[in-house]
Amino acid sequence: MRISTSLIFDTNVSTMNRQQSNLMTLQQQLSLNSRVTKPSDDPVAAAQALTVKQASAVVQQQMSNQGTADDALKSLESKLAAIGDIITYAKERTIQAGNGALNADDLKSIATDLKSQFDSLLSLANSTDSNGQYMFAGFKGDTVPFSGNLSGGVNYQGDQGQRTLQVSDTRLMPVSDNGMQVFMSVDNLNGSFNASGAAGNSGAAVISGGTVTGSYTGGQYGIRFTSGSTYEIFDRAADPGMTGAPMATGTYTSGGTIDLPPAPAAGQVQVAVSGTPATGDTFTVDPGGQTDMFSTLQQLISVLDNASGAALQQGLADAGSKLDNALDNVLKLRSQVGSRQTELDALQSLGTDAQQQYTDRINKLTGLDYASTISDFSMQNVSLQAAQQSFIKISGLSLFNFLK
Repeated sequence: MRISTSLIFDTNVSTMNRQQSNLMTLQQQLSLNSRVTKPSDDPVAAAQALTVKQASAVVQQQMSNQGTADDALKSLESKLAAIGDIITYAKERTIQAGNGALNADDLKSIATDLKSQFDSLLSLANSTDSNGQYMFAGFKGDTVPFSGNLSGGVNYQGDQGQRTLQVSDTRLMPVSDNGMQVFMSVDNLNGSFNASGAAGNSGAAVISGGTVTGSYTGGQYGIRFTSGSTYEIFDRAADPGMTGAPMATGTYTSGGTIDLPPAPAAGQVQVAVSGTPATGDTFTVDPGGQTDMFSTLQQLISVLDNASGAALQQGLADAGSKLDNALDNVLKLRSQVGSRQTELDALQSLGTDAQQQYTDRINKLTGLDYASTISDFSMQNVSLQAAQQSFIKISGLSLFNFLK
């Protein structure tokens, strides 16, 4: 049988190409650490692995969002803690101001101190995050949320939105608190009504913030002392100037409670007056749900700068109650942030477990037997080299070699 030179060349080249292709396939498997380098290698396994990889990518994005959410919540918690510190300090200074031994200059010194605290609070309210977005502006992150000053008051220019991140398939987690929640929605005294003393009171009595004892419907009441031991109660909705006949009269005991409206009507609220009232001193009860931190500090500073006697004591008592409410609000928000952080810890742990399961599943579908593949690669490499050397020797043979 005659074998042409071209056939010898074609056969050897085809063999070496096939071996080289096999070698490249093994090399690619080793570099990718996968036995499936293209769908045609194993269509079923490739399709299943693609589905698993897509699910893994979703979890990976959620875990990235969890990290972003955790950073945002840590920053938020830090700012809330700083806000709480200012409120706590203001409450301590308010208690100090209640010391009867302090003179007007001492009170003005406390007021000056609190003015700097007011500025610090306003600065915190306009804090930005790592992306330069205003933390307490709601969805309006590019807008300075609070504007104003101590003398003119502070206005909120953000909205009531709460930014969120998708941290799991079913959980859209809030990662911010807007300025309305933090600064502008503080219960005013008891949160349902305001009890206050008239600015012109000359005695040394103050009224408590009071409590709701029934179904308060927004009534307006007035208490006027006719002597140091007796008082009258008026319905100010019907008699704003308290010039008509009183609803009821009572005997005053310092610290004793007064029901409004008085018996025999069903009581809705209860207040207590303490101290020594002067004849003609009046106290009022009006509807009023909420105030804000800035107004509370403004009013406290004004009282320290200008008031004395009963007006000072009443102002300090009111400020103390409002500051307590402000601190309670901050602590409530911090507690919510802490709960979200705890939830994130659990979600991050679940995400790590899920990623490991996905990795294990992909390895089962497309994983490479590394030792066996290295052995095949070495054997295929030797085979290719042998084929190349054989071809070199065979291609160099001719009849002239036998005529020498």
